[in-house]
Amino acid sequence: MRPSSFLLAMALCLTGPALAHEGEDHAAAPGTESAAGVATGPVEVSGVAQRNLGLTVAEVELRPIETTLRVIGEIQADPARSGTVSSRISGRVSAVFAQEGEHIEKGKRMVEVESLQLGDPPPRVGYVSPVSGVVTDRHVVVGDDVEPNRHLFELADLREVLAIGRVFEGQIGQVAAGQKVRVRVPSYPDDVFEGVVERLGGKLEAGSRSLAVYIRVANPEERLRPYMRATLSLVTGGEDLALAIPKTAVLGEGGELYAFVQDEERAERFTRRPLVLGVSDDRFVEVIEGLSPSERVVTEGNYSLQYVTPIREEADEDAAVVSAGEGEPRAHAEDTWIAAFFWAAGLLASLMVAALVYRIWRGRLRAAPEAR
Repeated sequence: MRPSSFLLAMALCLTGPALAHEGEDHAAAPGTESAAGVATGPVEVSGVAQRNLGLTVAEVELRPIETTLRVIGEIQADPARSGTVSSRISGRVSAVFAQEGEHIEKGKRMVEVESLQLGDPPPRVGYVSPVSGVVTDRHVVVGDDVEPNRHLFELADLREVLAIGRVFEGQIGQVAAGQKVRVRVPSYPDDVFEGVVERLGGKLEAGSRSLAVYIRVANPEERLRPYMRATLSLVTGGEDLALAIPKTAVLGEGGELYAFVQDEERAERFTRRPLVLGVSDDRFVEVIEGLSPSERVVTEGNYSLQYVTPIREEADEDAAVVSAGEGEPRAHAEDTWIAAFFWAAGLLASLMVAALVYRIWRGRLRAAPEAR
């Protein structure tokens, strides 16, 4: 091997580790991602997309937070607005003129009964509706035998209904006639029906030690039907004014609660804002930290915003470039100079070692002829 080739090979082998330092990957700048690796910057949603997602916003405002008592109950027809159709004679049903669920006006003919008395033809008696309302039950078909004590139809005027709940003995003191009540049913989860406590029951149920509460609820569209399950929020008092938002605006769980806030100047931009919350009722929750009055938060469709890809702020990118005296850009420059220093030091050391090895090798070559 020629001496020059030998020296070059030794230098490359020994300087390899120093050169490798320049090829290492650098971690991304801290602060651009959350601990879970998900970006939490602002998102932009066009007006069309907002309508498709059903986005709704509400203003952060000062309002009283009401104290409520939550009671489970069910919807019932008001007995004072209900009626039945029955026969006054024994006989057989010869004709039926009404169906279950049909709206009936008071005085409408509903059923005809043929008497068991002899006759040719036997006498027939028709029965009409005693009230205007909806047929809630039909118990006969043509040909049925009927007796005077049997109900043939049941009707109810459902434009007003009763929501009946039960409060335990220790809660009775919080309830009184005239209190406002907000009624919710699973069939219409986004709707709230307004009601008023009409009266309390006459006695406690022996087993559960609970008392019935009767709440009158306006139902002009007749959407509430008998035996629907209901959640009743009885308003028992109110707190002082507090900065509050609808409960539907709050996302997250545990100690990581947040809301999406709409930008004041760019309506298509929304920012995720962490919150510290206080007291709440069935509709609103107090905001202790995170929001200011008149800001607008997303109350409907906000769940979908969690999965919109965040945008990168141009201002942040410019600041990272201009700020050469601090942060990641400066750290990267320092790393480059350090790498160059170690590379030069490694090259010098490698050349020195290669020269030493070469001199030893030359010495052994000279000693060999003398030995022969």
